[in-house]
Amino acid sequence: MEILRFENAPARKARKKSSTKTLLGLSAVAAVAVFGSTLAANISLNSGGTVEFGQGVSQTTACDSDGITVTPVASFANSAGNGQFNLKTIELAGVASACDGKTFTIQAYGDSNATALQIATVSSAAVSSATIGFDTTTGSQTVQSGFTLENQSSTGVRLAITTPSATAGAVYKLTLQSQ
Repeated sequence: MEILRFENAPARKARKKSSTKTLLGLSAVAAVAVFGSTLAANISLNSGGTVEFGQGVSQTTACDSDGITVTPVASFANSAGNGQFNLKTIELAGVASACDGKTFTIQAYGDSNATALQIATVSSAAVSSATIGFDTTTGSQTVQSGFTLENQSSTGVRLAITTPSATAGAVYKLTLQSQ
């Protein structure tokens, strides 16, 4: 009688590794990495306004603690074989009464250049900034030559460029300074 006989013993089946569990684990790690970086890219500016993935930058001006909304508007200039979108108007909204009597200067910049873009042409001269004198009590504003004001109110205005020079694709950011 042999107690331990290994020669004719039945072979044990090899344990199968669970590829489903491994794949599921790797998928979960990848999902956490992707969604974690996506959700971390959201930032909050100006009392809870959300800006995602570099869609805009907002800073509070000295006279307005809630912030002023600056919106560029493009228009299509059609010409034979050379139509293009130009920066045509710039809208200011949400101007506080504390900005009464201030002068605003607006400039446009490209993606990588520190020099302001030419936004208008006035009497054959290049203009790279627009100035607006803001009066919140009467709702009337003054503007330099080459620009007109539309939809004036005590809290906002639309600045129309008479002869636009900057294409919409060239404008990467706008700055608004108060004096």
